[in-house]
Amino acid sequence: MPFSCYVFSCTDKNKLARIPVFMSTMIYDCAIVGAGPAGSTCARYLAKKGFGVFLLDRHRFPRDKPCGGGFSYGLLDDFPYLKKREKEMVHGICQVGVVHSPNRKITLRGHVEMAVTLRTVLDSILVEEAVDAGSVPAFGLQAKDIRISSDCVRIQTSPEREIKARVVVGADGANSMVARATGLNRKWQANAVTPCRVAEIAMHPDLIDDTYREEREYHFYANLEGRPGYGWIFPKKNTVNVGLGIVASYASGLPAHFDRFVGFLMREGLLGKGCNLSTAKGALVPTGGTLEKTYADRCLLVGDSAGFVNPITGGGISYAMRAARHASQVINEGLDRDDLSSSFLSEYQRLWYNDFGMSINQMVLAQKVFTSPYTDLLFEIGSRDRTIRQMVTSSMAESEDPRPDAKRLLARTLWVCLREALNL
Repeated sequence: MPFSCYVFSCTDKNKLARIPVFMSTMIYDCAIVGAGPAGSTCARYLAKKGFGVFLLDRHRFPRDKPCGGGFSYGLLDDFPYLKKREKEMVHGICQVGVVHSPNRKITLRGHVEMAVTLRTVLDSILVEEAVDAGSVPAFGLQAKDIRISSDCVRIQTSPEREIKARVVVGADGANSMVARATGLNRKWQANAVTPCRVAEIAMHPDLIDDTYREEREYHFYANLEGRPGYGWIFPKKNTVNVGLGIVASYASGLPAHFDRFVGFLMREGLLGKGCNLSTAKGALVPTGGTLEKTYADRCLLVGDSAGFVNPITGGGISYAMRAARHASQVINEGLDRDDLSSSFLSEYQRLWYNDFGMSINQMVLAQKVFTSPYTDLLFEIGSRDRTIRQMVTSSMAESEDPRPDAKRLLARTLWVCLREALNL
């Protein structure tokens, strides 16, 4: 017997009439758990190839996601089908990054462009693209368990349903049920995740223009209150996004730390007095690097569930979408060959690692430098060298610039110390 899917509110209401129902007895080519940027992108590419794709998410859309909403403007060139929706997606281009030292005595500035968006808008657009391509959506449906056998994947959901597919993609975030059920990641270590608190705060466009100027300066703060982590504020069209992330082993009392951070931003003149924090939400971000293994028999992990996140800033939109494209390519070939074994799907790991995996692992080392007791000294040295300033500000933006690794950063720091000592 067929049962109705849980539809979302599209921008175009007529799209709802074109969404098919799914069958409890049907075996889909691919089931994707999670409809964020990773899941929706993977769904679109596979559906475009004519595969039967089932896309489920426990939330109904549109929905918000605690996130800064920054991404490289080059993402629109990387995924050309989004170009036509640029005006909807992009809520500003921040052109200058300002990074503040833990003691607040030094700021490093650099020109690094970063596009900003609202996740309610971006995620809905990506879902619409997946549905238009032919994916079958089911929102308000939560995956509870997964069983993988020799011939298919069975997903148990709440409300109680069983979804069958030839392969499953886990795009269900840092607390991925798919990762746990398949044994790819039972639990993140405390030093490998960063709890965050984020608020999208309404602000009059004129006040945003006056405060952040035409260049739309965005700010990062290192190691607030002596705790390893970061704070940020991103100006957008009608809002400013404020967030604070602290490494899990030091994150006790995060809401109170966040409120004090907001108070500090008000005193600095970056936020209006009495701003509304009712939108503040929590999130868990994997910032300890990628998983050692992101594939199993009939299963791949993408996005946050695999640790595809900038360890310094917690940003991961671009990584999520690029990984999803690689996943769709490998799944496409596996479905065509009827080979969805772990050994065949391992090609996915090679693709994403060569694309951005090495960069993420290098940034893990750089993160340790930024959150060490020597961070203030690094800022002092960096204030005297343009190359270090640009390296640091680039690392804080979702830009296309090469990412700094700890060895390169330390080598440059030592060179500047020697230069200063010799008065060169």
